[in-house]
Amino acid sequence: MVKIRFLGGCREIGASSILIQSEETGNNLLLDYGIRLQGNGNILPLSVDGIEISAIALTHCHIDHSGNLPSLYKNRQIPLFTNELTFRIIEVLIRDTLKISKFKIKYSNQELNKMGISCYFLEYGTRQRIENNFYITLKDAGHVPGSCSILVEVDGKKILYTGDINTQKTRLVNSIDVHDFPELDALIIESTYALRDHRPRDEIEKEFIENVNIIVEDKGRVLVPAFGVARSQEVLSVLYHYGYRGSLFLDGMARKISEIYFDYAEFLRNPREFRRAINNATFILNSRLKRDRKIAKTTPGIIISPSGMLQGGPARNYARSIVLEKNSAIYSVGYQVENTAGRILLDDNLFFKSKNDPNGIDAVCDIKNFDFSSHAGSLDLLKFVDNLKFNEDSEKNIFCIHGSAESCTTFAKNLNRKGYSAISPEIGDVFTI
Repeated sequence: MVKIRFLGGCREIGASSILIQSEETGNNLLLDYGIRLQGNGNILPLSVDGIEISAIALTHCHIDHSGNLPSLYKNRQIPLFTNELTFRIIEVLIRDTLKISKFKIKYSNQELNKMGISCYFLEYGTRQRIENNFYITLKDAGHVPGSCSILVEVDGKKILYTGDINTQKTRLVNSIDVHDFPELDALIIESTYALRDHRPRDEIEKEFIENVNIIVEDKGRVLVPAFGVARSQEVLSVLYHYGYRGSLFLDGMARKISEIYFDYAEFLRNPREFRRAINNATFILNSRLKRDRKIAKTTPGIIISPSGMLQGGPARNYARSIVLEKNSAIYSVGYQVENTAGRILLDDNLFFKSKNDPNGIDAVCDIKNFDFSSHAGSLDLLKFVDNLKFNEDSEKNIFCIHGSAESCTTFAKNLNRKGYSAISPEIGDVFTI
């Protein structure tokens, strides 16, 4: 028998963490250990203090899945299984979080360094022994470069933890392969977009390019506020693929992440096209930051810069002038969370120069959102589950997590109607398989 304990990421997005316990041997495997980026109150998953953890397996680099991992390395050394690209990105993201965050993070760079010493890098498809009758295998999740779904084999059971998945190919990465998994006894699946479908990716890309070209041909500027990890690089790849060769500037963390991706071509869908896309961009360098940003602000073309929701980063600086230009545009390429600067701009055409700005600026530039999501949509999630195979003797247990309360519970209800035994667990729930 196997126990599954949910430590975070239930009926919410943030602080993802799951503990898998072998009842035969007592060994524990921790899957992810993130932090909450939104909301007030506790930002951490449930504590694992006092629990002897045999190993940790990580799905991908995003802070909501990885951000609290270093806290586990204060007084112990635990093997951490991931791939080298994911760890390289984690180092950048966590050091940045430590530098700018007001979160109550209970670790320092010292613990991050200790975590690095405990890392073991696995290739996709490699079956790794944790203990007797306890194995993991990492599979390509199609979410961001290096992202994994984790197949856990323990006590004769096979459990798949999807992490964040995408069933549509993007210009940057391939999609998850549903046929790459054996018959399962249980499934733990994300529910981020269980209430909403995505349009076909090629339609979104073509619409984005058409709008960009109109602005640039009119001597305007296009600001693309984008996450520094994966989304900025995907936009670069889309622009290159569709023949854009005009002025193109890349700023903020996106520069560093792009350089890292250069070294790990095996995780990219089309490494050659990616290299050409990167070479098509002008990196705004720290060594000449003021000069380069001045050039970007006065040159017709495209600026790609974090943060993706205009909450901070150099994108806010660019936006101050662009919102006042009728022939320019701000095109967001990711979901804009409620009450963020990006969402307010999208809904109300209003941009606030600072948190203390009482009135804001009425934007006259073109404002649109293009859904370059890296998560599977509602129909894609249902299709993914239907294409998986479950053992005949299993109860087809499915746990719907990593989504709003409505997303997780609705997804579970829809799966139950199709004959599965699905549930939307709450934090602290324990189930036996």
